[in-house]
Amino acid sequence: MGAIALFVGAFLIYNSFSMTVVERTREFGLLRAIGVTRGQVIGQVLVEGVVLGLAGSLLGVGLGLLMSRGLVQAMSMMLDTPLDTGTVQVEIILSSVTIGLVITILSAFLPAIQAGRVSPLEALRLRGQSQESCLTRFGFPVGLVLLLASTVLLVWNPFSYDVQYRMGCLVVFTLFIGAMLLIPVTTGYWERIARKPFQFLYGNAGQIGSRNLQRAHLRTMLTTAALMVGVSMIVVIQGMTTSFSADLKSWMQAYIGGDLYVNSSVPLKRDMQDRFEAVNGVLAVAPIRYLEITWQRTPNVEEKINFMAIDPISYTRVTRFVFDDPQTEAAKAVQDLNQGGKIFISNVIAEKYGLKEGDTLWLKTRVGSKPFLVAAIVMDFFNQGMVVTGSWADMRRYFRVDDASTMLIKVDPEASIDSVSNQIDGLYGKRYQLSLESNQSIKQRALGLLNQAFSMFDVLGIIAVMVAALGVVNTVTISVIERTREIGMLRSIGMTRWQIVMMVLAEAGLLGIIGGILGLTFGVLLTRIFLESMKAMAGYSIALIIPFKAVATAVIVALVVSQLAALLPAMKAARTPVLEAIHYE
Repeated sequence: MGAIALFVGAFLIYNSFSMTVVERTREFGLLRAIGVTRGQVIGQVLVEGVVLGLAGSLLGVGLGLLMSRGLVQAMSMMLDTPLDTGTVQVEIILSSVTIGLVITILSAFLPAIQAGRVSPLEALRLRGQSQESCLTRFGFPVGLVLLLASTVLLVWNPFSYDVQYRMGCLVVFTLFIGAMLLIPVTTGYWERIARKPFQFLYGNAGQIGSRNLQRAHLRTMLTTAALMVGVSMIVVIQGMTTSFSADLKSWMQAYIGGDLYVNSSVPLKRDMQDRFEAVNGVLAVAPIRYLEITWQRTPNVEEKINFMAIDPISYTRVTRFVFDDPQTEAAKAVQDLNQGGKIFISNVIAEKYGLKEGDTLWLKTRVGSKPFLVAAIVMDFFNQGMVVTGSWADMRRYFRVDDASTMLIKVDPEASIDSVSNQIDGLYGKRYQLSLESNQSIKQRALGLLNQAFSMFDVLGIIAVMVAALGVVNTVTISVIERTREIGMLRSIGMTRWQIVMMVLAEAGLLGIIGGILGLTFGVLLTRIFLESMKAMAGYSIALIIPFKAVATAVIVALVVSQLAALLPAMKAARTPVLEAIHYE
């Protein structure tokens, strides 16, 4: 996501330097006329890029350090736990500054080449003329190939596990570049579709403004691409966090079962289950014990996982399992687990290693490696999903452990949870160092932390949209400057200042529509692809849930951002005196 934000920034840099070269065409022509070589002109532009890149990178490092400290403090407040801010690593600062410089130089390279090609004859012109870039003239076939190839590669995902991440990131960038190169060809179609709505919203001046986009294909392409990427980031972030939240909430509803969650800093003997059940108002108690064990995947490959030991009968009286396959017969699966020699594995382990019901896992125990048959696959994200569930009898028999670390308690509906909690705390709390909390409060706190943590990802999307907004300001401002004389002529024949504002806003509005709709399309596509890639690489199978509210918000954000970004240039254009505008060179 951070790389995509830099990708958007590169568009803005390229656009700015391209327009700078056009504005300074006469200057470059004069320099060439007095003997400055092409290489020296190119070097001059690149040096400007280095200076700007260094300044931006240093400011970015400073802002990044401040933001990181702020986020650490925010997480400390959310978790109510002091977190170490860590030390600033020189390597990270140097690499960040280097990345900023490299991106700036690469973005300024093509405009620098364009500046070097300026002929001394250009010095005779009053003003430079913007020429069609090869990106806009020949970009359509290249963009179509990149778009199709990137989509196929992302959906097919033929890469091996080791290169999936790096190649996946690279293909995402080629996908955006392919879509960007198709924009100039499709601008006319977008304008025709929006013509009537824009006439209704902006009046007749809106039609003039929307058609102005076709006069500068390069600026339109880069600015729309920046908006497209920013909106895509919002959709991807919201889509992935919404999909994650749905699975995590479903799991937590089952995992944090019962009414009371009792934890202890000392091992609890099994007879504590009977003592808790004897408390007035307690219906059932389920003991749980976690062990770190070794899974013998192959004769030469071992992996550390967690073994969650439960008493299947008492566990199902308090809470339930969430089976990966809805067709699984819960009663039969629990009965199989209770018989011993069988385990439930998490959906993460099943998908990551291609396991299914009926397969065998060899687990190292105190009496040697023992085979355990997979009785069912359950949804479980404890320890990042690297967990298997077995019976209490198997834990005692093979691992020589017979104490609990946690007790889940189900309270009689007619009894008060607080009253039961106070009774247990009074009887056993101090002696066994118990911590008691209602499961409802745990769930609320967990969901609150989950939502707050996910909301931090929105910062990346906001940053990308802010950079895209700067691109809109840049594009519209340059467009207004280039058309100063034209605007003066329009004012002289009767166009009002309000109509000038509407014309400029309509131009930016079409940018917002194109960027918003394209960003929405690619955002949904990338969300689906990212979730599938996560399944292939990490074993997390998460159903795509499209957040329609966030999707609508993303498109609205693109439109609003484009209008706000264009407001100041539009007002500046409207306030330009007619005579001054007509004489503008």
